[in-house]
Amino acid sequence: MKKFLLLTTILMLTLSMSASALTVSGPNEFPIVDEPYELSVWTTLAANIEDLETNETTQYYEDMTGVHINWTQIPPNDVATKLNLSISSGEYPDIYACDFTTDQITQYSQAGILQPLDDLIDQSSFYIKQVLQERTDIKEALTTTDGKIYSLFRTDPATYLLVQSKLYVLHDWLEAYCAQTGKQAPVTTQEFEDMLIYWRDNDMNGNGDAADEVPMMGTLANDFTTYLLNPFQATPTDDYLMADEEGNVEMVAITDEYREGLKWINHLYEEGLIAEETFIQDNTQLQSLVNKNDPAQRTVGAFGGFWAGVTVSPASMENAYEVYDVLPPLEGPTGLRQATTSGYTPLYLKGAITSACQNPEIAIKWLDYWFSHDGMILIDYGYEGVNWEWVDTPAIDGTTPSRKFLTDRNILQNTTWYVDTVPYYRTEESLFGRAPTDHVPYLYEGAVTYEDFYTYTNFPQFAWCSDTDLLTEYNELKTLINDYLLQAKVQFITGAMDIEDDAAWQGYIDQLNAMGLERYLEVVKTVNFGQ
Repeated sequence: MKKFLLLTTILMLTLSMSASALTVSGPNEFPIVDEPYELSVWTTLAANIEDLETNETTQYYEDMTGVHINWTQIPPNDVATKLNLSISSGEYPDIYACDFTTDQITQYSQAGILQPLDDLIDQSSFYIKQVLQERTDIKEALTTTDGKIYSLFRTDPATYLLVQSKLYVLHDWLEAYCAQTGKQAPVTTQEFEDMLIYWRDNDMNGNGDAADEVPMMGTLANDFTTYLLNPFQATPTDDYLMADEEGNVEMVAITDEYREGLKWINHLYEEGLIAEETFIQDNTQLQSLVNKNDPAQRTVGAFGGFWAGVTVSPASMENAYEVYDVLPPLEGPTGLRQATTSGYTPLYLKGAITSACQNPEIAIKWLDYWFSHDGMILIDYGYEGVNWEWVDTPAIDGTTPSRKFLTDRNILQNTTWYVDTVPYYRTEESLFGRAPTDHVPYLYEGAVTYEDFYTYTNFPQFAWCSDTDLLTEYNELKTLINDYLLQAKVQFITGAMDIEDDAAWQGYIDQLNAMGLERYLEVVKTVNFGQ
């Protein structure tokens, strides 16, 4: 027995000496460790990456840090299912580098699966700490109800996503309308309607058939009805809710102004200015009609989306992004001219260190580099002289010089990680500091066109709530009510329900009340504003 205890003591001392022999560098110092070390990372495998195990950036960063990564690579369409399985197994990686919802972070942190990151960020990171000091809005958004941070993040200064419901009009038809009528591009709802009528009644594509023009067409996924409602009632794209600065929540889909907007859209539909297929087709069907190289075969005058590339495709149509122009918001009968937005450029919860990680200091330092400018350029652009080069061409944002891509990032490659692999801090310079050789200038143009018309929903970027029962109720009510609101909107527009009939409108409101609208607004207020 004494011999056994002696051997155990010697083994423990040996392990202790071995562990203490590992030296971890200071913040932003490389290599991170003075002897080989391994971390396990569970992440999404981007569609344009062959294999993270053999990727050139993987080897580059291992040489730089001294840390070898044992990857678990998950195809994008399997992430939700595989994450649930991984969590359920109880065998966690050191790092989950995938995206999370606030519900997941709350649940996993309460279960002790995720480690709090505040002290790690403060003591062992350099760039993450710097970003959170400079961007207090991000720090506030990440902080949960217990006052701690459990997830890192990825950012995108994608101002083109601030307004999801824009409208795109066929450039040639708009130009012809203005030339043939002597009018300017439409500003008001009436001027817009006049243009659609002109398109309907004239041979805009010049193919000899004055009856094949479809003034406006869309899908439920790329909805343009929000664009058409905003001149009457500020209408969010997703959930029909607005809040004031005090956190008082309003359901906009029951207001008189919203009803007036629906009346106008129903009128457009009855006039044949909105295609019937809009509410039953998917985007593939819309794309098949829009992507025509021959102008004589183009029959769709306008469609909706956060940008034209949702529908037009350079693989199917030459100069695709120049075929349709973004149309600014319309002015309604009362003078309203607005585009509803949350006001937040995308911020996603991405990356967390689990309770299985024995050395979280190394893990946070390994993640830290991707929040630096150099790290962002490496995963977004690749290697200078191989994937990109400096050119004197002004960048999208007007700066000179700019970075010009030398390789196609959309094809399968094994050089860079690209932006889906790890959490990162993407800046405007890294996104818009590129030469205007791809689709991004058109995204940028769409954003600039709408930026003077923002009306804010006033909701926080993330809703943190530690009451899981309340969250369940919130999600159930949100799904129930939003599904009905979409169904009713389509029925009012298409005439299945009579928007002019007061009894039909009251029946719609009564149905919402029966579904628990009042309780839903209370829950929304509590979950989002803690009131």
